[in-house]
Amino acid sequence: MATPSKEQLLLRIAIPYYGSRVMPRFGLARNFYLIAIDPQTSQVADFQQHRWNPHAELSVARWLREYEASGVICDGIHPRFQAALKAEGLWVLWGAWGEVSEVLDQWLAGQLPLPNGDIVPWEQCSYQQVPKRCDNTKHLKINTSKESNMKIAITAQNPSPESQVDPRFGRAAWIMIYDQEKNDWESIDNSAGINASHGAGIQAAQKVADHQAEALVTGAIGPKAFKSLSAAGIKIYHGATGTVENALSAYLEGQLTEASSNDATGGV
Repeated sequence: MATPSKEQLLLRIAIPYYGSRVMPRFGLARNFYLIAIDPQTSQVADFQQHRWNPHAELSVARWLREYEASGVICDGIHPRFQAALKAEGLWVLWGAWGEVSEVLDQWLAGQLPLPNGDIVPWEQCSYQQVPKRCDNTKHLKINTSKESNMKIAITAQNPSPESQVDPRFGRAAWIMIYDQEKNDWESIDNSAGINASHGAGIQAAQKVADHQAEALVTGAIGPKAFKSLSAAGIKIYHGATGTVENALSAYLEGQLTEASSNDATGGV
């Protein structure tokens, strides 16, 4: 029987990320680290960044399998994604949050706490846990300016993350608030703003501030609303399109432009 090559013996872990942190929701993930671990030394042998295209023919589970991933370490994940990954032969370790480098270090050291009480699944990968701790911070040279555990407001046409982004701010039908810490959504009815004869942008800005959002994602915004939000210390990102979930993903991945006062020319 042929002896497996060094590459064949490596354990490949997939971690969805935004900036330097684990992506809070697997279903929104587009970017993944594929990290190769040498099980004999518990050291990172290689890591690569890959982007999954949700419009491609391959599902995310099949796509990860094509890259020879053995398992996924993630934060929140819907049962249907868990089932799809397991159907492709990947194990799933969920409930991990924070910096990717720290999560990887904790997992390699067998110290990763999970909300469901599961243990670190080295034995599921046919490898034995190696007690040596790996300093992966030297491998993962990544950084982000996004704050963690913040609330993000996104204008929506309907009260659902699957809704289309409402291109208006002040007269948006709904405002969705995503809480990173709770990994949950809250919907705000803005029908009063739709029917307001004037001051719709200022009223909507007050709602965003009242819900303690630190960033707003929308299509366009008027000068009065811009001034009100800026005074409250809320950063504004414009040009969002598609679904609310897609807009959140674009924000977390740094694909949206932060608005300046010169951009506030419409979108009351």
